[in-house]
Amino acid sequence: MAARKKNTVHTPLHLLQQLSSSLLEHLETACAQAQIEAEKMLAKLEKQRGKAQEKLHDTRLKLEDAAANGKAKAQTRARKRVEELEELFDSLQERQTETRAYLAQLQADAQESLKLAQGIGKVKEAAAQIVAKREAAATAQPSAAAPRARSATARKPVSATAKAKSTAAAATSATAKSSTPAKPAAARKPAAKAAAPRKPVARKAATAPAAPVPEA
Repeated sequence: MAARKKNTVHTPLHLLQQLSSSLLEHLETACAQAQIEAEKMLAKLEKQRGKAQEKLHDTRLKLEDAAANGKAKAQTRARKRVEELEELFDSLQERQTETRAYLAQLQADAQESLKLAQGIGKVKEAAAQIVAKREAAATAQPSAAAPRARSATARKPVSATAKAKSTAAAATSATAKSSTPAKPAAARKPAAKAAAPRKPVARKAATAPAAPVPEA
């Protein structure tokens, strides 16, 4: 299943940029929508008031006809209807006046709100500039690090070869030094061992005169 794409917030600067942008969009949309609804309501009231005015005019004509013809019942009904329509007409006219005042105040508030929101727009632009600079710097870092990595990789065999040569030279000198004094020590040990057999010879020489003299 394909995962839904979401706007990832990397840093508080990204969040500030998104919130400020979203706030401006919602504010502009809300102001425009409120004005549209108020204008629709005003147009609807104007239409209702027009219809009520027409009915009121027709009912007044009926009342005049009933009065001219001496029809008391028709005149009573027409007079009652005229009162109802006059009340409706006055109510619609009052609501229409209130709606016009609301629309005018709404337009003024919308202009003031959008004017104050310019500060939020500046915050959005500042955050966007900082984010853009960081993203540009992050994009430039890998390209700058690549030559350094290559040069470091090229230098490593030279340094390793030099270390190997110095290590081999040190080992050779140490072997030569250790082998040179070992030869006299090895030569002296047989001399000490050779001196040991001389003692019996001295004893034999000392005991030889003490042998008995044969008889005549």
